[in-house]
Amino acid sequence: MKILALADIHGREDVSYMAQELYGMHDFDLVVIAGDITNFGPAFVAEHILNSMPTTVMAVPGNCDPSDVLNAMDSSGVINLHFRSRNFLGYTFAGVGGVNSGFNMGITFLDEDAQKFLSGFKNGIFVVHQPPYGILDRVSGGRHIGSYGIKKAVELANPELVVSGHVHEDRGYVKFRDTIFVNPGPAREGYAALIDLNRKTVNMLER
Repeated sequence: MKILALADIHGREDVSYMAQELYGMHDFDLVVIAGDITNFGPAFVAEHILNSMPTTVMAVPGNCDPSDVLNAMDSSGVINLHFRSRNFLGYTFAGVGGVNSGFNMGITFLDEDAQKFLSGFKNGIFVVHQPPYGILDRVSGGRHIGSYGIKKAVELANPELVVSGHVHEDRGYVKFRDTIFVNPGPAREGYAALIDLNRKTVNMLER
């Protein structure tokens, strides 16, 4: 299975056109969006972006998405993964959107709730906005801003893949133990990642 990973769209509606162009080039099976679809709303922008994607979409909200974006996700054709799971082409996807409550902005979660939910999906695929602590979560100055709860869930569930966003400065991918971690970078700046789960490869894309 091939996945186009996007994150941090921040309301740029032309990102859907970028996805359509990439679909013509790479013929992926799924678009995964790791949050911040809008830049603090409005919700109809999220719905327009999501409905303009070229194929099946799974997404979580980010901390820059107001709560009514969740309703827009549910009313669109997207598969909303925020504290939900879905099976697709033999893989189990589970997601948590927003950021942990230490940020106190936008959609937030408790670390213990994220850990409890995600750790139930062993060897699955995690779609999260905030990365696990210590992995693709470094901001300027070297400080880590990832979630301890998501980190613990990764340790317990050993997912095959973790797609995250939030930290624009730490775009890239790493492989640790049996897990591939991908931060595709801010889509609003033309960044994306193509993940081939069969070959276990990641191709970082730039428009």
